Amino acid sequence: MKLCSAPLLLFALTGTGIAEISLPRTEAALKVDATDTVVRRQWAMAELERVLGPREWKALSNGPRSTFFREMQGTLLDELMFSGPLPEDPAKMMRIAEALWKQDRSGMADRHELTTAAAVALMYAAKDWPEDQADERYRYFRDSRKAGKLHPVFDTLATWEKRFVVSAGGNGGWAGDGGWGEESMLWLRDHVKLPVKDYTDACWQAPYRLENVFGDSIHGSRYYAPFEKMIHAERVREVGGVCGSLSHYGATAARANGIPAITMGEPGHCAYAVRTAPGEWTPAYSLSWERGLHTSLWGRTWTQLVLQEKVLGEKYATDRSSLHLWQARALRGGNPDLAEKAYLLALKAQPLDRPLWSEYVAWLRDSRKPEPLAWKKVHDDALAALATYPEAAWDVVKDIEVAMIGVVPEDERIPFLLSFHNAIASHKGPVMWDLPKALGEQAKMLGKPAAELEFFEQVVSLQSKSDWLAPVVAWGSERFGKGGDTAWYEALGRGLSTGGSAGDSTRKALRPAILAAAATDNVEAFQALARAVATDDGPKLPPMEPFPGELLSAGGLIRLSTTSNWDAPESHAAVLEAKGGRLHTDSEVNPHVVVRFAKLGELSGIAFTDTSTGYNASRIVPLKVSVSEDGQGWQEVFRTEKPGGPWRIDLTGKAPRVGWVKIERDDDRKEVFHLSAIHVYGRRLQ
Repeated sequence: MKLCSAPLLLFALTGTGIAEISLPRTEAALKVDATDTVVRRQWAMAELERVLGPREWKALSNGPRSTFFREMQGTLLDELMFSGPLPEDPAKMMRIAEALWKQDRSGMADRHELTTAAAVALMYAAKDWPEDQADERYRYFRDSRKAGKLHPVFDTLATWEKRFVVSAGGNGGWAGDGGWGEESMLWLRDHVKLPVKDYTDACWQAPYRLENVFGDSIHGSRYYAPFEKMIHAERVREVGGVCGSLSHYGATAARANGIPAITMGEPGHCAYAVRTAPGEWTPAYSLSWERGLHTSLWGRTWTQLVLQEKVLGEKYATDRSSLHLWQARALRGGNPDLAEKAYLLALKAQPLDRPLWSEYVAWLRDSRKPEPLAWKKVHDDALAALATYPEAAWDVVKDIEVAMIGVVPEDERIPFLLSFHNAIASHKGPVMWDLPKALGEQAKMLGKPAAELEFFEQVVSLQSKSDWLAPVVAWGSERFGKGGDTAWYEALGRGLSTGGSAGDSTRKALRPAILAAAATDNVEAFQALARAVATDDGPKLPPMEPFPGELLSAGGLIRLSTTSNWDAPESHAAVLEAKGGRLHTDSEVNPHVVVRFAKLGELSGIAFTDTSTGYNASRIVPLKVSVSEDGQGWQEVFRTEKPGGPWRIDLTGKAPRVGWVKIERDDDRKEVFHLSAIHVYGRRLQ
């Protein structure tokens, strides 16, 4: 059947099977009730036929497969078609679903097993996932559930949620018994039983070791070779590993027990995340906001994970949106005007569906070629819908801006591009994202250095009170500030409404951006801003004997409990370096400074000091120093009531995995706190 042929037909269900009905011909006929079982399945069948294509559809609906075809048009069809995006190979999905149905036809009458089977079919249809291994994954979860060996949360999951469980593997792909396959899952299921939230710490059941007991490096082929007869999960727990092995251990332990989890790539690091409650994903062993999800139903960034969780959790709205989307796809070849109305109804039903927005924009660009005013309306509507998720908003509007920029008058281009920044300025979003990349793409559309610098100045002005100021200034520093030209400082100063040049006024103007970078744990922006304001000035430090290893603190960031008029945020980065700098809190009880390293390290020691004397020196004690792997749980390593450092803390063998150091005054006085140098030494673990 060809949906766009002259009769405009699609499939509907009747008591005896499938009958043909006409496609909508008017806007009124687009109205759907997402709770109407017949309507849902009519459109699901039409979409399934479209994605399968004539040959696969004929093979499925006729001959030996026709019994499965008739039977799957009930609840199995619902679970496959209304559980998030279809995989890239829908025919493979249907073959897997059919194989599981043949294997356990009676078992799939139970909704618990049906949703597991649908989730397996959806995930194993992905590229490079082996079709012939899907039944083993299904049996694992079916049998584990029947034996009462999964966490009770598994029975509460919908099919789309189970997709984050059954997809256990390595880096988002299938892994056999030599890795994170069923053997490891069985072992983890039986040996790692925790409350849901505690799976974020499961990775630390395995030791972090760069070399095994024989001295073989994890980066070589011999690290696990002497232990090859052990199940992989067991040998990771016993032999150890680095971030990749530990994160896969933690994520697979959760999944093996029926709890959604994923692994993630970060710069030079591997982390993971656990779905600790509906709507709540918790990062684990994470060192950066730059997370590339190894498993995702759409998009690979943390923003997309948060957004798809919200969209798919709003089942009625998203189901109704899917019905209208399928209408649009069926109509766009034969009745594009009505197809556009169907797209708009889909977006009205679920305005947060970022892939839907992208599909709509691509179709407009390639087929409808809107006039500028029509494009502008789509642009503004997308921003209005997605502004609370700035990264997702940019994913959509960048394609519109690229399509429109050529027809926007030159003197209106900067205001046009600034509309995006106007929309996101008051929204923090779920996480930091690569705004500098977006700025670079917008600057490229302008194409002239003078216009780019003016654009930068205007963005600074718009974002001067927002969380996005730090990455904006960091981008400007990288793009315009390298050559020593003072023009960018002047633009920055004007943007921050301070005027000035590359001197003290601009350094002071950057203080809010530096504090914002620290508050959002954006090490890259913090360091870029530090380079923009770097000077040779610094305090005269007393002699400070180093500990063995690298100066791990250099290249990190500092976050204070408060700032004050005596503080110098432009000097914070220097506190972590050999030359020293200055930090100064306001008067408060329990003031503190937290240092975050750029990379996790095994510490050899900490040396820190202040250059104050007399009463000023006495007001910062008693001192307590703590270390942490993740910035959440802290271990005290030093305490003193004696003023007048430098203080030295030998941590040899006592701090094997540290990413954060906290120094605080530990009494109930309301007083200021200040330091001039915090030097942390050791060995990088990444």
